[in-house]
Amino acid sequence: MLLTLIAQISSPFKSIFERFDNTPIDSVEDLFLFARTRASFVAQTTLFGYLKARMGTQFREYFTDDVFSQAIQDSSVKVFVSCLSDLTVHTVAVVADSAPMQHLEAEIMARECFDLGMREGLIDIDPKKIPADARERFEQRLRETDWPGAAAGDAAFSLSPVDLARHAPVIDDFKKFDRNIVATSIGNKWREVRTSFGKRAVPGSIAVDWRRGRRS
Repeated sequence: MLLTLIAQISSPFKSIFERFDNTPIDSVEDLFLFARTRASFVAQTTLFGYLKARMGTQFREYFTDDVFSQAIQDSSVKVFVSCLSDLTVHTVAVVADSAPMQHLEAEIMARECFDLGMREGLIDIDPKKIPADARERFEQRLRETDWPGAAAGDAAFSLSPVDLARHAPVIDDFKKFDRNIVATSIGNKWREVRTSFGKRAVPGSIAVDWRRGRRS
């Protein structure tokens, strides 16, 4: 039922309905697609799951309310941007650490991954609803990223737990009370994503494909 309601709301999360396969991620295109679709999936399932839990039996009424639906869309865009930032940094860091790649190469790859994810993930969204400082914040993050550290565990996943709680359309008292619950929920989702990427990614092939593209 929840997915049916989600489908009624215009959002950057069409990819929740895409089929996630287990084929190898061995090209730059595959890496960028994984980052965008999985960021979208995690953003949607955690945001809407949290709202459903908070609303209880009344969630259907809220989801079909025009004003609240707009609030959900506005929140979903911001959460997606944070999820894309986190996952981009992690996946590129894994490739850079394993291939290996220079840190400057990792920065350029991450920038392209984030930019493409923003364009394709938010293609149907009014530009006015996209955070104006999204690119600037990501550039600042790239300058501060410890690439070997970002490849390990959950180190790269620092923005999305905070922004999920911050931007969810619930009252401030709930946000404060639910902060740890929300962080645990999205942390579990990210753990599954990291495991999937670790099994499917072929860092050496991705790096070769990246450098081939730089030369062409």
